[in-house]
Amino acid sequence: MVAGLLALSGCATNSLFVPYPNQAQQWKAALATAPVTPAATEKLEKAASGGDGVLYLQELGRVSQLTGQREQSREAFAGAIQKYDDEDASARIELSSLASSGTSLVTNDNARGYVAPDYERIFTHAYQALNYWDANDPTGTAVELRGAALEQRVAADKRDKEIAKAEEAAEENNVDLSQFDGYFQGINAVAGEVKASFQNAWTFYLSALFWEAHGEYNDALVDYKKALEIHPDLDMLKEDVQRVSNAMKGRPAKDGMVAVLYEQGFVQAREEFSLPLPTVHGIFSVAFPTYSLTSKPRPNSLRVLDSASQPLGETVVLADVGALAAKDLKERLPGMLVRQTLRATAKYNLQKKANDDFGPLGAFATQLYNLVSEQADRRSWLTLPAYAQATRFSLPQGEHTLVLSTPGGNATLTVPVVNRGLTVIHVAAVPGQLITRVLPVQEGPL
Repeated sequence: MVAGLLALSGCATNSLFVPYPNQAQQWKAALATAPVTPAATEKLEKAASGGDGVLYLQELGRVSQLTGQREQSREAFAGAIQKYDDEDASARIELSSLASSGTSLVTNDNARGYVAPDYERIFTHAYQALNYWDANDPTGTAVELRGAALEQRVAADKRDKEIAKAEEAAEENNVDLSQFDGYFQGINAVAGEVKASFQNAWTFYLSALFWEAHGEYNDALVDYKKALEIHPDLDMLKEDVQRVSNAMKGRPAKDGMVAVLYEQGFVQAREEFSLPLPTVHGIFSVAFPTYSLTSKPRPNSLRVLDSASQPLGETVVLADVGALAAKDLKERLPGMLVRQTLRATAKYNLQKKANDDFGPLGAFATQLYNLVSEQADRRSWLTLPAYAQATRFSLPQGEHTLVLSTPGGNATLTVPVVNRGLTVIHVAAVPGQLITRVLPVQEGPL
């Protein structure tokens, strides 16, 4: 047994012993250079068939999209969505035993297959919608936007059941969850005022723009109002609701609309801290994931100017992705704390058995393994933006030259505008580079 554990500890090709943020740095750094080399996606492609395949597919879809490889991005996101469907069909999303089993019980949570949280699933559908939009396929775009909306509708009930099951498991295993409240202030601070990890106003806004451009005013109004419920103080959303309400009364706007979807930087990674965990065998120090407010980037807006340097619009934050990620982690804490408590007991028993069977050498080897294997689960989709923002404004029909200004750099684009149509500019600011693309104009009935 000891030899097998030591052999396992030498395997550092995945998140079991190599922190996931360290792995992700390879393809995040590649996005800062142009053109991106094939090596940036090779590992993602190879890892897509493993237990964490859905995570690597999400990263591959995002990296490919940002580097202009639309077909590869579409295939990757389709693969991720298929894995979501497989997980749902087999009822494995946090509904399996919270006690864990097998390797994960004596290693760490990284041994458990990665299950994409709701906020990641919602972004996948939104990005896939943009892939279809870029291909000028309104039908495919509509399907994915409805998929994103469906994810948000079912997430609340699903998450409530998961939390209830975790709390039940905590009671059954005599784990007092309240005693840990003081250790997770960083998570609370990063999550801020976010009410739920699946409330994504940016995706609702993307959907509303699309429906409005195609005259589906009722659907557009529903989604604008959902975005406004999440951000009730944003004047832009109030104006959107009023504009669509007027259109429903037969008073649509005459000019064309230009919307800028702006994605700022990369979402922060989970960090690791040492959590003192009381068990029947005493206090054990375990590695646990957390978020730090000091590591969270500040939002920076994008400003849009016309060719005469006159301001046209400035983006506002619709989705604080770091807050969504922190809220998701907080919602998962009950189950994670139960597993860590059981894992600490299992490792203690393993070390005791090794000492009984193999003497001091066995105990030392097992203790060394326990030390090496004590790694927090820091997996999450790390090429997501830190903030998803948007702005919109109207322009008369014709070609317009616009200047996009950000703290990290500027870009000048010529964009087409069609009366009562929608022109979307998709912008991603990654370290060292401002990536822009103008999507095909949307107009007329679907």
